Amino acid sequence: MLFHYSYGWAADKVRWTPDLSYEEILDLAQSGSAYHMGLLGIYLRSGEAGCVVNLEAAKQWSGASLEKGHPFGSYNLANMAMLKGDFSEATRLYQDAALLLQRRASDGDPVAMYCMGEIDFQVMPTNTNRALEFFQKAADAGYPQAQATMGTLLLKGLPGLLDRDPEKGVALLSDAVRAKSLSARFNLGMAYYKGDVPGVPQNASKAVQWLQASEKQNFAEAQYVLGTLFVEGEEEIQRNQKLGVHYLRKAAAQNHRLARDYLAKMDVRSKDNLSNDGISEVSLQASAPRASNYKNDKQMLQEARMFYTGIGREKDYERAFSLLLPLAKAGYPEAARLVGLMKLSGKGTDKNLSESKQWLSVAAQKGDATAIRMLEQYKSLF
Repeated sequence: MLFHYSYGWAADKVRWTPDLSYEEILDLAQSGSAYHMGLLGIYLRSGEAGCVVNLEAAKQWSGASLEKGHPFGSYNLANMAMLKGDFSEATRLYQDAALLLQRRASDGDPVAMYCMGEIDFQVMPTNTNRALEFFQKAADAGYPQAQATMGTLLLKGLPGLLDRDPEKGVALLSDAVRAKSLSARFNLGMAYYKGDVPGVPQNASKAVQWLQASEKQNFAEAQYVLGTLFVEGEEEIQRNQKLGVHYLRKAAAQNHRLARDYLAKMDVRSKDNLSNDGISEVSLQASAPRASNYKNDKQMLQEARMFYTGIGREKDYERAFSLLLPLAKAGYPEAARLVGLMKLSGKGTDKNLSESKQWLSVAAQKGDATAIRMLEQYKSLF
């Protein structure tokens, strides 16, 4: 191996290529490569190349990369801070990473281009056009995370920024799926589950297939969605409460708030017998007007909209915010956008422009066209 792994000129020449395997990344990280330490942290956080998500290990490898001065470390720690809602720490770490990542992106490193795309989506002032250019270039270079991101965005498009092209979107997602990208597996599963994309008809069995592939990589959101699917049943999915609770408990063990809330509304008898092999009789308690007692997150979001708009319920911003915040943290773009708006206006919560732009950026990164437009409209306020 001809690489010199001290932080310097030679290390700058190291870059990701499509034939780089997870095993090679692990070996090089263990050999002391700051680049591959950071890359391993990214893989362990996002489940690339079929690896199991391990946030604690991702944090450790990212920290080791950062100690050696590599921007992948600070970028990945920023992503993890964003997941926890620590926007000030996330912004600081993104800004620390941006300058060095920009140089590596200009040199053609696909991972650096993808990271810069995410920063342009997340950090104010956002630059969505440049983010899309970075994502596309990284996807063209074969980086699976970029293929999954562009594929997902192309399914619905971004008004005025990216034309909708479901056929190309599915093709990119399929390329990333073949590379065992967790993001691609999950997003393709959700597309089949929702059935709201032309060319991707609603198909519950295909949705379950891809969601189960994501779940096997220890992805809590996939575990939660599968749990609700099997507990409630669908037209093409036979109701199976034992299996549903099994998935919900796996998500809850990873502190997935909605999974924990869902289980909290269920009266599970003989809890000591809960295991992977079987679950005792399960029944649902009567619903009460608390976030944890909504049938599912879709119902919870619908109720939040009613309290927010005053249509169907008496307007109650505080109640709307209490329902929207956990949904926003769970990754729902509409909820993130509404939380951002409420932080902007101070309705139902404290007014905080910094947190407002961060939540709007979260929604924008997930393809919420209204959030993208609002970031542009209100950028003078931020």
